[in-house]
Order: sequence, then structure tokens, then C-alpha cells
Amino acid sequence: MSTPATSAPTPPAPVADVVTEGELHLGKALVLIQRVLPRLDRIEDSAAVQAALRQAAAEVTAACAAHERAIEALRPAPVDAETLALVAAAVAVVLGRPHRVLGVQKVAPAVMWVNAWAIEGRFQHYSSHKVR
Repeated sequence: MSTPATSAPTPPAPVADVVTEGELHLGKALVLIQRVLPRLDRIEDSAAVQAALRQAAAEVTAACAAHERAIEALRPAPVDAETLALVAAAVAVVLGRPHRVLGVQKVAPAVMWVNAWAIEGRFQHYSSHKVR
């Protein structure tokens, strides 16, 4: 009779995401609020409670500002005049008539990661069924 092979314990999965500045501020705010909750009913701690809640509010405000900066960094850069002229020329060739290009902007792909094999499999599966 053979004995089953023992394997080494698997290490924990690494954290996929890095904690952002906004998340750090929100974490600090949550910790401050959690520390204050047991002391809300004590009148003698009212000054410390109010100071902690003000600090938590400041952390939430800082988190909002950090989030806005992060969103601003993700916005696409404006399209330069040369690229705009190239797009207008391509539209003129395709349409073959007068046109006006109102705006051009860079667009991020809708899906960052696409499994082409899964899409092909779904296509084959769905196309194999006949509607009657």
C-alpha cells in the first residue's frame, strides 16, 4: 500500500493591491471612530471624544482629496493638434463628404483583461445552437 505524498503548506496569497493614500486616511478615520465609541457616554471624556471625531473628519476629507487626485491622474491627456488633424483626415477619407470633428479623446479599453479562448468557446457554443 502506498502512502499519500505530503506537500508543504501553501503560503498565503500575496496581497494583490497596494493600499492607496485615500484608503490609509479612511483606515485612520475608522480606527479613531472605533477607539471613541466606548467613551461616548462618559462626560469626562467629551473633549477627547470631540477632538478624535474632528480628527476623523479631517482624515475623511483628506481621503476625498487623495481620491480626487488619483482620479485626476487617470484622466487621459488632451489630444495634440497633429493627432486631431490625422483623425480629421481619416474621417474625411472614410466619409468622402464635408464633416466637422467636434472632439477626439483617448479612451481606455472597456475590459483590461480579456480571455480570448473563453470568448471563442462561448462563440462556438452559442453558434452551435439553432433557433427554431
